[in-house]
Amino acid sequence: MAIAPLDRRIDPLSAMGEWYVQVAVPTPFDKTAHNGLELYEWDDRRQRVRVTYTFNDGSPSGKQRSVGQIGRVNPRSENGTLWQVAPSLGCCYLCCWLDYVILEFDSDSHMVCCSPSTGGIAPWMYVMTRKQVVDEDVLEPLRTVAANAGWDRARMVRVPQAQPPDTSDASPLQDATRPGHV
Repeated sequence: MAIAPLDRRIDPLSAMGEWYVQVAVPTPFDKTAHNGLELYEWDDRRQRVRVTYTFNDGSPSGKQRSVGQIGRVNPRSENGTLWQVAPSLGCCYLCCWLDYVILEFDSDSHMVCCSPSTGGIAPWMYVMTRKQVVDEDVLEPLRTVAANAGWDRARMVRVPQAQPPDTSDASPLQDATRPGHV
């Protein structure tokens, strides 16, 4: 089933930064991901995006894996909601662009993106948020966006995110002893 991108204009530069993968129809490469994080960085010189996807494999403390890609807005996209990526093959990038679709986007809170079809070799879908830990009531409407686009809820899995350490009790003296603290 072909999937249509979001039908409103977005500013692609507002998508830069950290995105925590919360729900996925995973690829074979990240089906056991924990702490999934996509980092989008704008490369002004090359006019494209560097995408780095990191996750712990199999458990919250599992081996950290990293997948690099380069990306861009598809030149045919009028609204900036149809993007393309070329995954890293180790020493170089794939020589063709693979489309992906933005289904829903709020630069401050969330993005739902996916492959352009729910079928094929390796269809995928991610619900991502700016916050590492979010409640289910935040994710449910985003799952519905994906389901309304044709994604089967039974294939959607929650990607575990480790609770960040609580630093609210840290005293200024303790903070000052940490390396790199200014």
